[in-house]
Amino acid sequence: MASNDDLFALGISLQGIVIVEKTQLSDQYFPAVQKFVALELGMTLLPVANQGEAAQLIIQLVQEQAKDRASNPFLNQKGPRLLEASVFQTVQQIPGVGKTKALLLLEQFGNIHQICNATLQELEQVVGRAVAQQIHTFFTQTK
Repeated sequence: MASNDDLFALGISLQGIVIVEKTQLSDQYFPAVQKFVALELGMTLLPVANQGEAAQLIIQLVQEQAKDRASNPFLNQKGPRLLEASVFQTVQQIPGVGKTKALLLLEQFGNIHQICNATLQELEQVVGRAVAQQIHTFFTQTK
């Protein structure tokens, strides 16, 4: 789980956050929820261990949002750059994709939606056949 400092460094606002309790019981559903929230809704998914942790996280997020923008170094950063960091991290969650391939994919396609809709041949030109197949399967498989 990301620390609260990591969340604020990414510039996550209170709009666009989904908090999910990730337990042994819910673990089997987590990849599908993660794919839906991050890739289809374009929102940030924050897994927590329990309701208490979720409450603490919400309190800290609200407190940070309430701070004066001038005194909060995290709110002074530019939004698009922060969004790119979040998108970059999300693309790295695709099977077979690390930092280098995520960067190549985003440079070529521009966003996750375009990567998702790319043909196998378009993906192969950027990351090679094996990884392209993994990416294509990831986005086209139905559970």
